[in-house]
Amino acid sequence: GSELLPPADPRQFSLRVVTPPGQRVESTAETVAVIESILREAAGDDLEAVLSEVGRLPNDDRLIREQQTEENTAELRLRLAAGGVSGNAVVQRARPAVAQLYGADVSWEVGSTALARALGTAGPPIVVEIAGNSIDELREGAEAVRARLAERPELWNVQSSFENAPPELRIALKRAVADGLGVDLDTLGNVLQTSLDGLRATSVTMGDEERDVVLMLPPTDPAGLLKLPVRTSGGQHVAVGDVATIEEVPGAREIFRRDQRRIAQVTARIAPDVATPAARSAAIAALAAAELAPGLDARLAGEESERVQTTSELRWAAALALVLVLMVLAGTFESLLQPVTVLSAIPLSLIGVAIALVPVGQPIGVMAMIGLVMLAGVSVNDAILLADAAQRLIKQGVERRRALAQAASLRLRPIVMTTATTVLALVPLAVGSGEAAQLRSPMALTVIGGLLVATVGSLTVTPCLYLVLDRMRWSSRARKSA
Repeated sequence: GSELLPPADPRQFSLRVVTPPGQRVESTAETVAVIESILREAAGDDLEAVLSEVGRLPNDDRLIREQQTEENTAELRLRLAAGGVSGNAVVQRARPAVAQLYGADVSWEVGSTALARALGTAGPPIVVEIAGNSIDELREGAEAVRARLAERPELWNVQSSFENAPPELRIALKRAVADGLGVDLDTLGNVLQTSLDGLRATSVTMGDEERDVVLMLPPTDPAGLLKLPVRTSGGQHVAVGDVATIEEVPGAREIFRRDQRRIAQVTARIAPDVATPAARSAAIAALAAAELAPGLDARLAGEESERVQTTSELRWAAALALVLVLMVLAGTFESLLQPVTVLSAIPLSLIGVAIALVPVGQPIGVMAMIGLVMLAGVSVNDAILLADAAQRLIKQGVERRRALAQAASLRLRPIVMTTATTVLALVPLAVGSGEAAQLRSPMALTVIGGLLVATVGSLTVTPCLYLVLDRMRWSSRARKSA
């Protein structure tokens, strides 16, 4: 399988807490204090700092907030000491106790790297987008997908964009009564908007500033809104409750849009010790089992869409690298025999890549793919040295088989020295520790494994392939001359 970026276990992680709608900030702070104590107990002495932001935060032009903050929301950020317990271990210890808190919906943000944040994929690794037009159908579809994803053991912390959303007041017009009295929806909407937001009466100039004068009604409740007067087309006044009803319905915490359609999101985290391809397959199976209403479309988005796009682009980059290498070799040797022989080192290097990555159990990610593109130019160096030396000896009159043997003997030391210096330079990248090493290691292992096998293949397989292709060329010439 493949993945976008390897999962990391940084020294810092965060969690977002959403309590029941309408809860005051003091109650939210008490819930956050309980979560802080659970996290301190789980981290022990390895916890360096905790930053908690509770309630509605003031607007700051210097910051871009991706989520809305209310009195019932909070965000905690934790930093662990270097060399201590890992962030994933702390989360697994604290998660059962945090899950038992009544009315607290907790979203964990673990494993986000600086590179992932730069690429815009720092969110949950599994993101399902449900597209539709009706809010009610989107809510039902999101709940169906969330239930299916929650059944999969490969996933955890499954969240929906409709969960813990504040309630809304929906105004429903009594069509028959409103039409009889001559009250339309625009008139009713203007009355309600004026009662809630106020009416701009005039403006006052104070020095160099001009300020609006807004007339506001005293704060009221839904029952008071039903008593507001509305003027009919005949000039009479009726109450809002005579032509409309107000009902409380579940709202939406976030509504996204894509291609002029409403989008609901269901996110999930990957369970510990589960590879990204296995989690992705589980999410696809859950989507196939979810029953959605007609008109709703569900697909994997977020990191998955970035993975597909990046993989496609790197494939084109690898193909372009092969073409460029072939063009350079063909122009240098002025023949197709030597370039094809030299390019045989590239498929041989793939054997080394498999030997290096399969035992580690790492899926092929972006960094490994970048290493594969690098191998297209690095793995052919040894074969170029061998083919160039053999061609010179052949021009001097040496028999082909003997020329290849002498070329391998003469170029053995430079080939071994070149490979050894490259491999030894990459060893620190492959065996380093820390968050950055988890990103560099796949690329280093890819180049090291591919280069070692390509070197052995250049000294053993490349001479044999050269002889086979050379005999085929002479046989073809003999048939044409005959």
